[in-house]
Amino acid sequence: MALSDPADRRSARVAPLPPEIGFLAAEGISPDILTRAADLARRSGTDAATALLHAGLLSEETFYRALARRLGTDFLTEPFALRGDLRYPHCLTVGAALLEAEPCRIVAAPRGLAVARLIAASERLEPSPAIATPTALRRAVFSRHGAGIAEQASETLGRLHPGWSCRPGPRAVELGCAGALLAILVLLLRLPTAIGFLLLAFVQALMLTLLTFRLAAAGTGSAEAPPPSLLPDEALPTYTVLVALYREAAVVPRLVRTLARLDYPAAKLDIKFLLEADDTETAAILHAVALRRKDLLSGAKFCLL
Repeated sequence: MALSDPADRRSARVAPLPPEIGFLAAEGISPDILTRAADLARRSGTDAATALLHAGLLSEETFYRALARRLGTDFLTEPFALRGDLRYPHCLTVGAALLEAEPCRIVAAPRGLAVARLIAASERLEPSPAIATPTALRRAVFSRHGAGIAEQASETLGRLHPGWSCRPGPRAVELGCAGALLAILVLLLRLPTAIGFLLLAFVQALMLTLLTFRLAAAGTGSAEAPPPSLLPDEALPTYTVLVALYREAAVVPRLVRTLARLDYPAAKLDIKFLLEADDTETAAILHAVALRRKDLLSGAKFCLL
């Protein structure tokens, strides 16, 4: 049967909502918001749940409360305790961990396409997992293994890639260069004057050559490069921005305004503010700014270390 009414034809062309957000339509969430999230996900090349939350179209708590109602299970508010044998960071990667109060029950905080997979498998899960926000799950993990996580964050780079890490104390290369310089000085003092002068002249000529080479390389002009071609949003990678702050409450408003001007798809930008647990002043200002500028900090995470 042909559709004669223009409104009917428009509704027939509307694409179905992705399953990771489709359940929200029955939970009273505006169809316009869900459609905007689906369109943003298609343009950004990401999933609709991530686009919905990172673009600030829906709060994290509202989303996961609705997911708990859809699954017919409990929504856990903070605080809740996890079992001591949880695997970090695996538990945060998969978005699930075992509860301490109910050792055989899982608390889940799925992200992205994992939401749709959990809905599809919910009828086969017994007992059904409790639902929490990713922020609440992360805080529960940090509460259980905070010291180990802080140690891993500060020491892992130095162990795996010492050359990439700025660590106190001289390194082997620095000690070798210092020893070579000392040996040259000793030779200059002990050798006859003429030989010492020649050796010194050789070292200076070598340094002058290196300096001339660097200056020439810096001053060499290159042909005008063609203008770069901009990648479409779906081809852009996801970037995580780590903002470490300590007793810097005064710069928080200006910093937030600067981050808000980043010209990058919100669905592919993950901003994490890293704070010390005793820096309550900066944390209070940051939360206040997040409440005032909810649209700008929708994808931000607050990590207390």
